[in-house]
Amino acid sequence: MPQLIWHHPEPPGRKNALTRASVVRAAIEVADTGGVAALTMRAVADALGVSTPMSLYRYVLNKDGLVDLMLDEVSAEVAVPAAPSGDWRADLRGLALSLWAMIGRHRWYAELVDGRPPFGPRTLRRAAFQLTVLDGAGLTPAVAYASLLDNYVTGTAMSVSRELVMLERFGIGSTDDLQAYAAEMADDSLSAWVTDMPDLTADSRFELGLDCLLDGFAQRRR
Repeated sequence: MPQLIWHHPEPPGRKNALTRASVVRAAIEVADTGGVAALTMRAVADALGVSTPMSLYRYVLNKDGLVDLMLDEVSAEVAVPAAPSGDWRADLRGLALSLWAMIGRHRWYAELVDGRPPFGPRTLRRAAFQLTVLDGAGLTPAVAYASLLDNYVTGTAMSVSRELVMLERFGIGSTDDLQAYAAEMADDSLSAWVTDMPDLTADSRFELGLDCLLDGFAQRRR
């Protein structure tokens, strides 16, 4: 059975020693600044002023453990109500929007959460609320609908991040720049569409897709 950080309580404190929380905070700052590629144990040790990365393993077990702790720590920023409101759509929409906003602040989350075991306490709290709402709405199996919703949020976030990297790579800094490039390449059948391209933000595109997904859920309620 693989070792998970949740099986390992934080070691007893020492005078002037690091803490698990300080290691996780430093790692989040490194990833927020430099992205996933910058997240190394050496970079976290340097941010903490620690001479060797090996000293961090006492607190986080390994890099997988550190990533799990980071994911769960930022999950605390997702607003999870104490109980369902009775309006299943509003509850799911609010949860998805809060998750989307959190990922906007921590763009590494969408890339690192893929394939990770969702066992952190904050992550499980969000999942429990979501499953309760889905089940109460007659959307079963609730786990399948929860997966669809989460995959939409994280998948869209990854797509937006890659789009930003692509635009930066080609020196496209605005929607006007993108329209200008597209207008050069478009033939007559597309030129009108390109010229009238709406100035949709990532947030507005996300909300449009989210509403379409929830419309589909509504059609399939038991």
